[in-house]
Amino acid sequence: MLQTNCPKCEGVIESPYLNELRSVKCGQCQEVVTVENVFVATRGFTIHREDLNNRISRYEKLLREVETERKMMANDKTVSEKTSQSFDQFCLTLHELLEGARSHFRLKMTRDLYLQMDSDHNKNKVKLIDISTGGASIECEMVDNLPRPKAMINLQMTLPKCHEPISALAKVVWVRRLTEESVAELYRIGVKFVNLDENARTSIWSFITEGSVGSSSFRAS
Repeated sequence: MLQTNCPKCEGVIESPYLNELRSVKCGQCQEVVTVENVFVATRGFTIHREDLNNRISRYEKLLREVETERKMMANDKTVSEKTSQSFDQFCLTLHELLEGARSHFRLKMTRDLYLQMDSDHNKNKVKLIDISTGGASIECEMVDNLPRPKAMINLQMTLPKCHEPISALAKVVWVRRLTEESVAELYRIGVKFVNLDENARTSIWSFITEGSVGSSSFRAS
């Protein structure tokens, strides 16, 4: 969770959206304050977001090492259940920290939502995994001319409660194969939106905030 302090009442303001807000209303004193000095808070660990970003590569490396160690523990019957649980919590804390370093809040889908991906004159149905105002992750089976990193694609989205379909130009950032031995080859693709117009951004932001309602108690300004 992201946190900042109200300069008037010194109360803690929590919201997963603080990275994208210029100002926020304090739920305790009702003062509208400028968002600055944002902290990333997890269970028992809090770090200034700027300090985290300055050391992000170290935390990413640490997470990879901890996940590797955890996999090794899974095959070691001498490792106690308490140790395994502690490593699971450590992994969760690192994941939460890295999520807090993102520039945009990312909404993970809890139901199936499909989009159309236009790539190199091919149209394919893809599954939306998560989305932010900065980009998205999508999933698809093996298709002809699977887009590679740096390729440009178009995503046609019809989001729930949005009055108009959204057409978003996006750049492929990464492509990962999910299945190694399967009849269907599944791939996950991370994309970054390019020159997203204000109407599309507003529609995506409304979809995100409605989809994550209950995760924060604040009023954006």
